[in-house]
Amino acid sequence: MSAVLVRHPPHRSGLSSGSRSRSPLCPVATSSSMRRSRESKPDARSAAAELCSRCELLVQRIDSFALMRPDIEGIDKLARAALRERDFAASLIESPDPARGIQGCENNLRGLSLELECAEWAPGVTAVRKRFATRPPSLGAKFGDEEVVEVDVVAQEGLLWIECKAESVLSSNIVPQALSMKRVSKASCNRRCFGKAPKIVVYATGTLGDIEAGFLSDAGISVLSALDAKTEYLPKLPSPTKMANLDITALFALVSEVTNGGATQPISEEITSWAERKPQHAACLRAEMNEPLNLAAELAGYDSLIAHPSVIERFHDILHTVGGPKERQRWEETWQPRINVVSPREDGDVKAEGIAEVRSLERAAQVRSLSRLSPQQLDPFELGEVAMARTFTANGRAVSSAAEQGVLLETYVHRAVWLVGL
Repeated sequence: MSAVLVRHPPHRSGLSSGSRSRSPLCPVATSSSMRRSRESKPDARSAAAELCSRCELLVQRIDSFALMRPDIEGIDKLARAALRERDFAASLIESPDPARGIQGCENNLRGLSLELECAEWAPGVTAVRKRFATRPPSLGAKFGDEEVVEVDVVAQEGLLWIECKAESVLSSNIVPQALSMKRVSKASCNRRCFGKAPKIVVYATGTLGDIEAGFLSDAGISVLSALDAKTEYLPKLPSPTKMANLDITALFALVSEVTNGGATQPISEEITSWAERKPQHAACLRAEMNEPLNLAAELAGYDSLIAHPSVIERFHDILHTVGGPKERQRWEETWQPRINVVSPREDGDVKAEGIAEVRSLERAAQVRSLSRLSPQQLDPFELGEVAMARTFTANGRAVSSAAEQGVLLETYVHRAVWLVGL
């Protein structure tokens, strides 16, 4: 078996991508071997020059892809890896022994090209060459080699981890690599979509033996041929939720006069006076004038709306304290009739009209264990995870804090909107 990827991401060996060793070999020199070496150098230098050109083309392809998809995390890592191969290939042209490093560079170039092709092909790509660990980085000391894997392509909005293998023959090490990814994906800090672990896919140019294929199949790991892969061959993923969970900041955004015509020119004197009182009011008005939030349109794609009882109670108190008559009327006539008020049951299920019972006791406990968040902040996030509803919130800091602690919440984060009092 011949594995072509000399260097691969850290989870293969625990080494960084720049740690490849290219120590020269030291054979016993003979007159015939020296003569053959001199004769082969021009051909080797030509091969190195061609390899350098191919590396440059790959760099250009990655740059073009990055311009089209600047949202993909880690694309700069892929570009730097291609640049390193280009520079190494260029150094071979003037090397005393150019043939020594050509095969390794060729293998690595093939692997990098496959990673780019996969990123171009896969749906919903969010990252390439992204590292994942068995625990959040905010806990404990440095990670050990067994705690970290590097995923070549993260797709389907994080629900799909793809391992790329540019092999021309049977792969000898794909099984332990894929199983390591499977193990890390099950860690609570990597679970998405209400606690589901990402699916693992091997995207390969070579073939697998029956034993290797059996191991991966038994582990629930899919293998796709890069030569004829189609997106319909990918594992079935959970359907997007059709239930929206509203926290108090989302309710403010729905009924505020700012987001319901108050930012339309000409701006009324009442709105102008309100914006002048506090900097956050002025920022809220400017943001709405530049780009209307229109949260109602976003919610139109959901079949049902829910909210935690504590959220509704706090919202009522604030609305009747600082809200104006139009804002209260908007709540009572437009939004209150549409929102089901529900709370998680002690056994982790949720019962309410239009809401199926769901088992999420473990997920609820994970949310409740989060530190640095108040009980009032935790209430809507717990409900969202238990009811499998996407939580609409302007509390981006809380979402980030939860992620740092290893809980990836299913949320829609929007900007903060204030009640006006009109």
